[in-house]
Amino acid sequence: MVLSTERYVTEHTPLAGTSLHLLKGGDGPPCVVLHGIEGPEGWLAFHDALADNATVYAPSHPGFGHTEAPPWISSVQHQAVFYNWFLRDLGTVDLVGIGLGGWIAAYMAVMCEAQLRHLVLVDAAGIKPHQSEIFDIFVAPWREVIERGFFDARSSEEYQHIYGTQPIIEFGGIREAGRVMSMRMCFKPYMYDPALPAMLRKLRVPTLIAWGAQDRIVPVECASLYAEAIPHARVELIEQCGHFAHLDQPRRLAQLVAEFSA
Repeated sequence: MVLSTERYVTEHTPLAGTSLHLLKGGDGPPCVVLHGIEGPEGWLAFHDALADNATVYAPSHPGFGHTEAPPWISSVQHQAVFYNWFLRDLGTVDLVGIGLGGWIAAYMAVMCEAQLRHLVLVDAAGIKPHQSEIFDIFVAPWREVIERGFFDARSSEEYQHIYGTQPIIEFGGIREAGRVMSMRMCFKPYMYDPALPAMLRKLRVPTLIAWGAQDRIVPVECASLYAEAIPHARVELIEQCGHFAHLDQPRRLAQLVAEFSA
């Protein structure tokens, strides 16, 4: 099924025992964008800016409300298998993973980097920091988690656009499905896989590590740890930017991705 708007279409694609909900827009080389713990929040300014130079695919992860999770998906690794399955029909793509989506993207590359032209990890979870801690999103009120993901939520256009239209509630609603699925996948060990850094050393795909310089959820230290693990990876820090770089600085991040992928 395909539903159309001016800038993008909504598609539901049968895949691996479920129906993958995704937004698709733009024109150019395929670019797949994987969201983080915040969940799918529609066609964003970041997607729109990327779509000037690429055909953007923005799926909703299985278990996050729009795409039902089949029984076999219960971990980050399972999500990576699912999305590599999806990539079979797209050919070679640029892959952008944000937060939790960055962790999934990193595993996708470990499993099958031949499908990737470029890999972009944005404030990615998956590696345990040595000197600091990943903020515990499962004990804090959800409004605090979301606001903490921004440099300054109250002055953010995307924050007002998304959460002004659909205010944050603590329980219920479609966003709760994503929080429950995140806990299933990331609770223990919390937000990292001790084996991931060693496996990342096999990668040869060109990799950009973009990070909000004021990330208060996944510490900036983790950008360096990813760069140490992935050969020849490049790091870009984005100032006045928190964990949700695609929401805080959508045009700056899209510019970095476009320049890196050109």
